[in-house]
Amino acid sequence: MPVIFEKQIDAAKKLAVWHITESEEELFKKHHFLPHPDFSKKRNTEKAVSQILLNHLLDYDAHIDLNKDIFGKPYLNNSNIAISFSHSKQMVACIIALNDQPVGIDIEVIRPSIGHIAHKFFTKQDSVPLPANLGIHLVWGGKEVLYKIYAKKELDFIEHLTVKFDANLELNQPFGNGIGLIHKNNYNSTHQLGFYILKDFMLVWGS
Repeated sequence: MPVIFEKQIDAAKKLAVWHITESEEELFKKHHFLPHPDFSKKRNTEKAVSQILLNHLLDYDAHIDLNKDIFGKPYLNNSNIAISFSHSKQMVACIIALNDQPVGIDIEVIRPSIGHIAHKFFTKQDSVPLPANLGIHLVWGGKEVLYKIYAKKELDFIEHLTVKFDANLELNQPFGNGIGLIHKNNYNSTHQLGFYILKDFMLVWGS
């Protein structure tokens, strides 16, 4: 099983990242996944791995009860477990919270071109100590996580979201923690964020 990163965040929350190395046929056959006829192979593969990761984190066939609400947020039927998924290229990430605390996760391949769209989500209120390109990715990932935690859409990344990170560097593997703020009309909330640079990918999570 190519789970390449796993983290127990606290007693109730943990996450895992899967690196897709199998062919679609191998993956579907090994895990008895029935691909959706209207989905592309890529989408079916991401869906299969998401289900496998969820089962791995919960240690049972939780995917049987997997569903989505009207905003597209995934949830488990008749369960107080909160979940979130993300995928980029050959990576798929999943986070769970056993106490029903809203969670979010984002994984994104690190690319120089993200600087061209930074003006759409990066503000002077955002605080990141990483170099420019990594810092931009971190802000993007943090705000994607906040968007998933809020889970009702209709958030503007400039007006309604702020992220502030304190980074620690060890053995050339950047990782660290921060806070995320959601401020829309009379709604205000603060969330704990974490990040890890996994190979060429920025992984960010929060609750």
